[in-house]
Amino acid sequence: MAGSRKNRHPMAKTVWLFALLLFAAPALTGWAILALGHAEGCNFGAAACGKLPALGLFFKHSLDAAWILGMNGVPLVLLTGVVALAAILARSPGRAFVGVFGGPTAALLLPVLVVTSALYPGCHLDEGGNSCAFWGVAMGTSFTTAAIAPWMVYIIPPVGFAAALAATLIAFIVKRQRV
Repeated sequence: MAGSRKNRHPMAKTVWLFALLLFAAPALTGWAILALGHAEGCNFGAAACGKLPALGLFFKHSLDAAWILGMNGVPLVLLTGVVALAAILARSPGRAFVGVFGGPTAALLLPVLVVTSALYPGCHLDEGGNSCAFWGVAMGTSFTTAAIAPWMVYIIPPVGFAAALAATLIAFIVKRQRV
């Protein structure tokens, strides 16, 4: 009976992993674009990449998507809810904690790391809106948000930690129930 109870919702683990990957997907896409540009010989800077002229635009869009998720409460809370529910259905307190705390924190901090890895001489991050051009595209708020996002560390991880504890407790209670 214990074995059937443990595998009651086999899809829940897949949903949990997929939803957790969605937190990081825009930032990982940005890094993949940077790697592609580097592999094609494009120098980080304001000049357009001659071999791949739309690469700068793709990079900007990946960062914009990352900021929509990492800095916007509605999609962040909805995706966190999916992760928490999947972990609870999987009866996995560990997954509940990792997903609810780690997902939103990664969605906030990974794009900052992507932007800082793309900086080049003459391009500086600041909150004042002094944006850089990258591969022929003005980055606008795609870069300047990376200067603002670290301030959200005072909000998102502590709230995520409290929510993770609650989700972990619920998952633990559900795991202990006999069905």
